[in-house]
Amino acid sequence: MKIIAVAGGSGCGKTLFTALMVERLPNTAVLPLDSYYYDRPDHIPSDQYDYDGPQAFDFELFQQHLAQLSSGEAVQKPHFAYESGKREAEFTELVPEKYLIIEGLHVLLRPNIRKMLGFSFYLESPLDVAVSRRCLRDIKDYEVTAEYSLNQYLKFVRPVFFEQILPTKQYADLVVENSYETRLDFFIDNYLAENQL
Repeated sequence: MKIIAVAGGSGCGKTLFTALMVERLPNTAVLPLDSYYYDRPDHIPSDQYDYDGPQAFDFELFQQHLAQLSSGEAVQKPHFAYESGKREAEFTELVPEKYLIIEGLHVLLRPNIRKMLGFSFYLESPLDVAVSRRCLRDIKDYEVTAEYSLNQYLKFVRPVFFEQILPTKQYADLVVENSYETRLDFFIDNYLAENQL
């Protein structure tokens, strides 16, 4: 199994990039870090909770599942519901494939994860583009207001990006510029035509 990381800040296109890779790479499984959130404590309202900081993620379980998949074992991938701030009761069985894509804000943060990687991408977008994408996604997918999304960005997302996520860019094998005009599908087609993953 070859493990491929797709990292970058919120709104930079990680999920789309991963989906496009899956379409083009046969036998690919995806392990999103977003499935491994801890439960939000009941006493902290959603608008006061930092979903972007590394402390919000269950890295122990994520790394355990990563090791199991790498060893050829299937895992029960959790599901997280933003609406409740809790992990759901249902799981999805994920079986080892030729490729495993791990995708998320902090997948390049920890050295013991980085040393398992076969290749890593870091997606980078102009901040105005990333913020706009994030806001539009939040309104559509989570049915929150633009004011809510932008407040979360200013309070939590922006500080974590500069302090924790942007520094991991140095560990990526390839930085992918994803501006407003970028066609990620064309980029991936050209990359895979010229390179062997």
